Amino acid sequence: MTATPALLIVDMISTFDFPRGAPLRRAAIDIAPRLARLKRRVREQGGMCLYANDNTGAWRSDFAALVTLARASKAEPILDHLEPQPDDALILKPRHSAFHQTALHFILESRGIRRLLVTGVSTEACVLATALDARMLEIDVAVVADCVAASSAQRHRDGLSVLRHCDFPVVRASAALAVFDRG
Repeated sequence: MTATPALLIVDMISTFDFPRGAPLRRAAIDIAPRLARLKRRVREQGGMCLYANDNTGAWRSDFAALVTLARASKAEPILDHLEPQPDDALILKPRHSAFHQTALHFILESRGIRRLLVTGVSTEACVLATALDARMLEIDVAVVADCVAASSAQRHRDGLSVLRHCDFPVVRASAALAVFDRG
C-alpha cells in the first residue's frame, strides 16, 4: 500500500455556469490557493493527484476541453492555481460521486492506493457522495475541510456536519497528510 494518500480534486475545473454556480465559483476561487499548496505537498511526498469532474452533460467533452472552457470563464483564477499537470489522473464523471461509473476505483487499486484525501466542490453533494462511495469500497478517506466548498456557508457547514456524523475524518489542510498516521 502506498503510504502517502492520494489527493482527489472534485469538480474544480468548471465554468460554474449553472444554478447556484456564481457563489460556488467564488467559494472555489477562495479555496484554490490552499488546495494548490496541499497538492504540492502531496506531490513532494510522492502521492498521486487526481481530478474528477462533471462532464457537463455533453459526453463529447474531454478534460482538455473542460480546462479550455474554464480558462475562458470567470473561473479562470482557479486554473491559475490548479491547472492539471501531465501526470495527474483526469476522470470525467456522469453524476455526483467520483466513483460512480468511472475508472477511479480501478486507478487507485492498480497503484496500491488505499488512502484518499477528498477536496473540491460541493461539500454537501459531490464531495459527500464521493466520500461515502470511497468508504463503501473500503478506501480510507478523509475530507479536507478548508479545501472543500459549497454555494453557501450553511450548505458547507451542513455537509461537514453529515461527514462528521458519519465518522469521516474531517481535517484541515495543514494536518491532511498526517491524518492516517493517527491509528
